[in-house]
Amino acid sequence: MNLWKNAFPKETVQQASVLIAAKTGRLGNRLFLSAYFMANALAHGYRLMNPALGEYAPFFEGSAFDPFCRFPTTAARMNPEVATQCREMLHPLSRVAGTLARGRTIDIRKTLDIDDEIYDLNSSEFTSLLKKKRLLVVKGWKFRDDINLIRHHEVIARYFQPIASIRTPVESLLSEARALGDEVIGIHIRQGDYREWKGGVHYFETEQYAHWMREVSQFDAFRKPVFLVCASDPVNTECFRGLEVLMGPGSVIGDLHALSLCDRIMGPPSTFSTWASFHGRKPLCMLQHHEQKLSINSFVMHDRV
Repeated sequence: MNLWKNAFPKETVQQASVLIAAKTGRLGNRLFLSAYFMANALAHGYRLMNPALGEYAPFFEGSAFDPFCRFPTTAARMNPEVATQCREMLHPLSRVAGTLARGRTIDIRKTLDIDDEIYDLNSSEFTSLLKKKRLLVVKGWKFRDDINLIRHHEVIARYFQPIASIRTPVESLLSEARALGDEVIGIHIRQGDYREWKGGVHYFETEQYAHWMREVSQFDAFRKPVFLVCASDPVNTECFRGLEVLMGPGSVIGDLHALSLCDRIMGPPSTFSTWASFHGRKPLCMLQHHEQKLSINSFVMHDRV
């Protein structure tokens, strides 16, 4: 089976295509990178192929049935297990796709990514290449299109709706949480790798999270908060004594979806909780340092990274 031939349906043979050929970080990073290109594809009329979504693709409605993770989606649907097997073969091949298809590769990993500078997907350079080349292969993290990301939120959120086997139990858990109080606040506890990242500046012990939860519970004496705790590592639940707490689903995708369904979200700087805020259109309070004091104004909408 010629998989690359099947990536270009006849009706779009004259349409430019962009291929994301390098995995960038973990789940949150890959979702935002995908979303930026999806929004830009809608604005400029090209087809996106994203096999670099990789191991996360089987968990979302828009990508589970397509080994290429194409966007806009096509009518063709493949068995999810077969699609996963094909995707595992495609990702290594995608690294040389630009050469094979006489396309152009834009690799910013050793330039803009290192300098923490963005590549504007609405720049004349990129839009000009779309007109000249049938295929553009992109590698890197700092590709951005903030304007269209917000404009096309609804379509992107629908594409990244978790599959039913994940979505249904999470929504049942949220119903259970809502029955216990007046609002549900999602708590993203990320420990593990944060002990070392940036010298541990955003690493907080469970007791510190509990302190902030108690602080938030004092915002409104007439509203009872229920806290849904989604943790990257096992936590000592005794720290939450006196608070109404439910533990999250415990899986990466389940926790992400659960946070997006809460009324508000708290967590350290991370594309994970930022995606939950973006996807669910829920305000997020970023926990930056141990001395941080919280107020209702600490919770704001996050539309970009």
